[in-house]
Amino acid sequence: MEKPLDGMNLPSAPGERVIDRPELPAGGIATDQEVYTEVIEGEMHLKVGRYRHFEVYSDEAQRIGGTDKYPSPMTYMAMGVGF
Repeated sequence: MEKPLDGMNLPSAPGERVIDRPELPAGGIATDQEVYTEVIEGEMHLKVGRYRHFEVYSDEAQRIGGTDKYPSPMTYMAMGVGF
């Protein structure tokens, strides 16, 4: 069986991308995502997640102790399914 391709080191030029080919690689594509999350001290349920140069904030609704300034973690998960 073929090894999976390294998803972080694939070509990005049009015509060379995996998505531009009629078939997917036999071994698939593997990626590792390293993310960091932390609770913001003193801010109730406020959290920040970081991936590379991106930051995402998360909170909870007021009815469960948050400030409702940002989407809840479950909202991000639901959005992720749609992407």
